[in-house]
Amino acid sequence: MASKSLNNLGKPFQLHLTSGIIVQEMLDTKQLVTGPLNESKLRNLPEMTDCTKMEAMTFLEEILICSYQSQSLYFPQIACRMVRISVQYGRAKTSCVGLASLALSLVTVFSDFSEGYSIAKTSMNIAGSDKRVLCYILTIMYGMINIWKEPIQAILPQLKDVYNMSLKYGLIDNALASGMLHAYRAFFTGSLLKPFSKEVALFIRNNLERHKRMVMHLCALPVSNGISCLRGSSFGPQYVEEFITEEQLAEALRNKESTVCEGMLAIKMMCTSIFRRFDGVKATARQYLELFERQGRASAQFVNIYRLFYGGLLSLHYYRESREQFWLDRAAHAIQKMEVWTAESVWNFENKLFLLQAERHYAFGEMDRAAEKYMLAQESSKKHRFIHEEALACELAAAFHEKTGNVQFVAELIDRAVNCYQTWGAEGKVESLLLSP
Repeated sequence: MASKSLNNLGKPFQLHLTSGIIVQEMLDTKQLVTGPLNESKLRNLPEMTDCTKMEAMTFLEEILICSYQSQSLYFPQIACRMVRISVQYGRAKTSCVGLASLALSLVTVFSDFSEGYSIAKTSMNIAGSDKRVLCYILTIMYGMINIWKEPIQAILPQLKDVYNMSLKYGLIDNALASGMLHAYRAFFTGSLLKPFSKEVALFIRNNLERHKRMVMHLCALPVSNGISCLRGSSFGPQYVEEFITEEQLAEALRNKESTVCEGMLAIKMMCTSIFRRFDGVKATARQYLELFERQGRASAQFVNIYRLFYGGLLSLHYYRESREQFWLDRAAHAIQKMEVWTAESVWNFENKLFLLQAERHYAFGEMDRAAEKYMLAQESSKKHRFIHEEALACELAAAFHEKTGNVQFVAELIDRAVNCYQTWGAEGKVESLLLSP
């Protein structure tokens, strides 16, 4: 079936892909589907009647999903081919899958957030009633595309709904994927830790008892341990060094699980930044920040946000200590990315940009500008409901004012940080903060 399907695809597949080939095919396909006229054409495509093309589309969908799971370079090419066949021969049941996958490729490869967002919505408009197809598209939309344009707190319940719908219809792989996407997004965006810890524990238990997907378990475990670390020693690991080790990061890279490795690194740097345990992660940050910067310079995936945010904060701390250009370069890259993303969604990114800018001004001795940015970071975090980042902004501002002699602000800022951490449920952090001199 594979050879017969591939023979009916028209233009043959490139067996040896290069980035240039992928970029050109995506650009050519993008022209077919963007703009009001083309979007209208897509919504009104006739039904596909050519049996060989329908067979090809079915086969392409199968290898599309496999190529995404293996992070293959063929993923965008297959998505483009599905879209082209649909435009030429009519709409098949899986045409919307190709279109949603093209939208995802535009976001992750080109950082073309607006076009990706628009095409993803079009894919929903042409989706039929097939629950398997619908769950796949919704997972892509809510988990990987809409996060760049819509308030992320509004997306989390939708991802949870996709997880439950996938379970209801027996779509276990999609359920686990959407559940994992929800877990990471809820953790990094400040969901209240006590109820969230129960959700993660249930997800892990169901996976181990019913589905037995060890990769999913290994991905979920750092989130669970991160929650325990933040909530306090009585709930689990006390320090991040206890549950995300150098050996685990290295093993993930050896197994070519770069997204897993980056996710663990982001959690490690997040907990390190919150608990102010800088020495324990410095060597790790030096080893991995530049590596991921080189590998993902043009990419846009959710975990990039928090690897860059916390990596940028750590880099600026190390730069203040050492004046080493390496750390300033890492921070500059993080700020540049956050500026781009803030232009797409002020809600999701503005507060992070302000805090990075505040720390940079502090490092450069620009104290008035730093004080202004710390205040803006606090206000933006509160306005956009990132309570954990409001706490961090208050704590960093307190450290800044104490260092610069403005001690009249310190007690109020620490009290505000404590209140925010308590509301979040990070009792472990509250305890360490109250015990610190």
